[in-house]
Amino acid sequence: MTNVHFYWFAPTSGDGEHLGTAKPEREANLENITKVAQAAEDAGFEGILIPTGVPYLDSWLVGSAIVHHTKKIRPLVAFRPGFIAPTVASKIATTLDQFSNGRLLVNVVTGGSQTELAQDGDYTAHDERYERTGEFLDVIKKTWEQDSVTHKGKFFETTNAKLFPPVKQEAGIPIYFGGSSDIAKDIAAEHADVFLQWGEPVAQIKAQIEDVKARATQRGRTLEYGIRLHIVVRETEEEAWEAAHNIISKIDQNVQQSIQSLKEGSDSTAQQRMTDIASTTDRFDKYSWTGIGKVRKGAGTAIVGTPAQVKEALQDYVDVGITHFVLSGFPHAEEATRFGELVMPQFNEVHV
Repeated sequence: MTNVHFYWFAPTSGDGEHLGTAKPEREANLENITKVAQAAEDAGFEGILIPTGVPYLDSWLVGSAIVHHTKKIRPLVAFRPGFIAPTVASKIATTLDQFSNGRLLVNVVTGGSQTELAQDGDYTAHDERYERTGEFLDVIKKTWEQDSVTHKGKFFETTNAKLFPPVKQEAGIPIYFGGSSDIAKDIAAEHADVFLQWGEPVAQIKAQIEDVKARATQRGRTLEYGIRLHIVVRETEEEAWEAAHNIISKIDQNVQQSIQSLKEGSDSTAQQRMTDIASTTDRFDKYSWTGIGKVRKGAGTAIVGTPAQVKEALQDYVDVGITHFVLSGFPHAEEATRFGELVMPQFNEVHV
């Protein structure tokens, strides 16, 4: 029996029925974001991803807001190592973990665009960024496990660091981590609890899982695996595809050009893989669609179809080892409710 975990997405750069507009149809304000989180909680989602980077709001502040406007949904807070000392990041995380009564999850994002990272003054090259991330996670995990930490490495140094408050969760705060380069997969194998990928074809997802699993086994560790996808589900296939194409029916050319520039300036292996898929085909596997990648960096693929078709497509990922699904839809509050009503009950009835 496989326990499948579902997470939603907090649209902290704005929301709406359409992507790629010059101005979002719904502002990224406290009211709209908490409505999404509450809708996801009511729909049965276990957690909600809060993104980091450009053009998103600060993820820690959003995570705190969500904690205080919900009862049980778990904020999956994405943040970047390198902009903050690991001991400070550990204190922020454990404080929110305490305030949420042990609900916090963290998604460590090394960053894949030198153009974007330069906006915050980070000019570190790709492999060195991941090397820094590995040391960062090593220090953070030590603060969760030891009474005091003294560390002197290539990137960080601390003397007799003591963590307050302690971690609420007995096993530590779960770490989610993604990346498709060799060094990224080594860092995941060493430190992550859940290895995340974007929505590639099932065969490619399976190959990466097997790769990371082998690296983790060499280190005596066992990971779980997740995927980031968009969902367009309707009662009929025709309605689903009509809704999918509607999402990208009002693209502003300046917005599209800006997104394309960000992609071209990326040194992320995962982004290159996503871009290659989108440039090769409009659809792949049974019900997957690359249209959202036209106006969105990062995760750019969606599963489109009826409730049964969406369930079938997700099950194909489950069958190769995926147990964590980080999903989104447009607009986010309504689509969370729709997925909760139409698809989630199919997984609640039977876990294969």
